[in-house]
Amino acid sequence: MAEPVGKPVEGERYHDLDALRGVLMLVGVFVHVSTLGVDPVFDFIARASGLFRMETFFVVSGFLATMLVAKYGASRAVRRRLVAVGVPLLATQLVFNPPTLWMSSVFHSGHEMSFAEFLSFGSGEALAGRLNWYLHLWFLLVLVGYVLLTPAAVRALRAVTTTRAYQLTTAGRLRAMTAITLAVLALMAAGRACWSGALEPVLGSGFHADLLRRVLEFLPFFLLGVLLHLDRARLLPLFSRPAPVVLVVYALLLAVSWGRWVSVLSAGTGRALVETLFALPVIATLFAVANRFGSRPQPVFQYLSDASYTVYLLHFFWIFAFARLLGMDPGLGFAQMAVLVVATYAATFACHHFVVRRSVLLRRIFNGRSIRGSAGAREMQGGAVTSIDLPGRPADTAGRPAAQIERVSSAR
Repeated sequence: MAEPVGKPVEGERYHDLDALRGVLMLVGVFVHVSTLGVDPVFDFIARASGLFRMETFFVVSGFLATMLVAKYGASRAVRRRLVAVGVPLLATQLVFNPPTLWMSSVFHSGHEMSFAEFLSFGSGEALAGRLNWYLHLWFLLVLVGYVLLTPAAVRALRAVTTTRAYQLTTAGRLRAMTAITLAVLALMAAGRACWSGALEPVLGSGFHADLLRRVLEFLPFFLLGVLLHLDRARLLPLFSRPAPVVLVVYALLLAVSWGRWVSVLSAGTGRALVETLFALPVIATLFAVANRFGSRPQPVFQYLSDASYTVYLLHFFWIFAFARLLGMDPGLGFAQMAVLVVATYAATFACHHFVVRRSVLLRRIFNGRSIRGSAGAREMQGGAVTSIDLPGRPADTAGRPAAQIERVSSAR
């Protein structure tokens, strides 16, 4: 029987998922630097990221969001997560995104303008819906929607896990992975049909439409995370195992799709379903790797995870600040992009280490809440991961200009 959502098991820890989520966020620096030029290495990183990075992130977020409901109850969990997501979102949007948008616009257009001139131009573009003003913060806006959906999702999926049909369908690795795959594909197809058939004609374009589309796009992965926590004693160990043969088969199918050898799989929903097929065994493998190397608290992983939120929030600003300071132009090559990556990591980690983590106020503003004690309690964007007071896996179930700006902000 699936373990119900209730009081957490004493002594549980999820250091592995904390570390995995942190690494996924840190990779965002490479992804967004890749939008400033053309290079096969950086293009490969960005394209690979688009296949599984945010999908994995939202699975982890759904898992940890459900943990919060188990620990605090639905109402308190929602309040805590709205603060954890909303405060950093607003702070970064108000303080860092305006100058970032200005530097990005100047970089891509080649037209020099003052910050004041850009604010006048940008406000009109934003009001007209032609400016992607939230840039890389879209995932926090999506998470706000998931915060509000979490209690209902937990109730619905908890009811599912108690049924005999669910128990039979997920009995054993093969059945469980088949059921997960079919469910995620069905939800993905339903979401795309709902968007194109009912919502897009009504909503049109603009940031509100883009965000709702993303909510539907990643919802199957968030719900998978919810399910994995609800049935963590049984389903999580079955899921968190590498599947190399399946991964190779799906990689070949992905090559067929990207090579346009089969038209129905090369565009639209067909291509999205193929990419989702490929993402699932990758996510399972990442869960397995994280559990193998990060299941116990390690200072390096804890520090990287702690810093990852600050790095992600500030990295877009520093990328364009360094590009401007170094006099770079669009069409960067590998060496220039590598310089930007190193400089951006150095600046963002320095901001976290020497500024944010030393201030209770800044920790609240940019990390969602204060850190208690030397190791700290971190409540971040996807749920909360705390190495001290949040429960995790029991040892016996460890289971081993506008168009240009839009291009930059859409990179995942």
